Amino acid sequence: MHWGRAAVVGIVTSLTLTACGASSVASTGPSTTAPSTAGSASVPSVAEVGGDPLTLRTPQGVVHCAASSGTRAFLGIPYAAPPVGPLRWEAPQPAAHWTSTLQATRPPSPCPQIIPVVDAYEGNEDCLYANVYAPAAVPSTPRPVMVWIYGGGYTVGSSGDDPVANYAASHDIISVSFNYRLGPLGFLALPALAAADPDHSTGDLGLLDQQAALRWVRADIAAYGGDPGQVTIYGESAGGHSVCEQLVSPGAAGLFERAITQSGYCGQPDAPLATAEREGATLGARLDCPSGAGLVACMRTRPATQVLEALPPDPSFAFGAGAYWGPVVDGVTVPGDISHLLAAGRFHRVPVIVGANRDEGRLFVGLYEVERGSTLTDAGWAAAVDGYFGTTVGRGVQAAYPLSAYPDAGAAFGQALGDAVLACPSVAAADELRRYVPVHEYEFDHAPNPFVLPT
Repeated sequence: MHWGRAAVVGIVTSLTLTACGASSVASTGPSTTAPSTAGSASVPSVAEVGGDPLTLRTPQGVVHCAASSGTRAFLGIPYAAPPVGPLRWEAPQPAAHWTSTLQATRPPSPCPQIIPVVDAYEGNEDCLYANVYAPAAVPSTPRPVMVWIYGGGYTVGSSGDDPVANYAASHDIISVSFNYRLGPLGFLALPALAAADPDHSTGDLGLLDQQAALRWVRADIAAYGGDPGQVTIYGESAGGHSVCEQLVSPGAAGLFERAITQSGYCGQPDAPLATAEREGATLGARLDCPSGAGLVACMRTRPATQVLEALPPDPSFAFGAGAYWGPVVDGVTVPGDISHLLAAGRFHRVPVIVGANRDEGRLFVGLYEVERGSTLTDAGWAAAVDGYFGTTVGRGVQAAYPLSAYPDAGAAFGQALGDAVLACPSVAAADELRRYVPVHEYEFDHAPNPFVLPT
């Protein structure tokens, strides 16, 4: 899952320098807005401090970075206030400015999460930071900006998961990654939280974090050499699905000019609000917090580890039982079902690249095999297929993906799963999108493609 970004960066870099760079962002209704003509001429120049390209003056304060692999890597820049204490389960608040030089030389801590399989906790609630990777030489003109959104089923992942730095060096762009809240800390829905929120949103704090990061990019990226009028968002798996969410979210209007999804299909349904709020109430009960007016205050006293462990998700992301922690159709941040909104043309009108990883389904089968402690055998193949797809569809799947065409049963099942939940829905989403905007499609099939879990 680490090579796919490079496969599309060359495409999008070409597009940003040609016609796609002039596209506009519409409201959630069909757009008749003329293409944006905002260009590099209106973007302020980079302000080096003392002639040092590693030290820049930004709207937040002076930032110093380290040179690394042909880039200037500005790591751990706060884009929002730490969501701790009374700000846990609140919408992201503006980050404070600083008066002394910020030493942006260390990657930020990931947001709290429990890594599946190894069952290891990592992270810190003070996690809303961005990383900016700029070419080693300060660009003479503002460069296109690519903002990476990581995947991990909305329950794991971080801004350091994928090597986005080399894009800045190889393609002369500004590359950005950032953390967003995960699991119940990022996607808890409760009526009390909706009542307290100025917009009455609940269940989508992780998506609101993403929007806060994009607003930070809009406001500050020029100081790093980027063009805030040429921003592409792109992501893989849950990150790709996040791109779909931002395409339909009213709060993301005007925050990006292009979008790329990778194995994060737009047809994946989000949780209905009532379902998500019931799960939120269940979490409160698991934390021994009384329902009623004091529920949220009580839940805020619980350690992050306890919150994550009280109602864990499916560790395989596809097969097992577990809580759902992901986007919620709250009618505000997520106004409705994504597939219906796309079909109706109610999304931000920007060019889109849509694709999937050919073998990603094998990852989920592999996690499932590790979780249950045994590999899928030829003898258990038919039952496994019927158990996942149902007996009627299962017969067709067995015929379309015969064991004889694959090295083992896990590979056959993984291909069927990947096609069913990633590849084919991506094609369907592309068909809906191209009715309104330019669309490019791809399948990423590079091998080998290692995926490594931390130990």
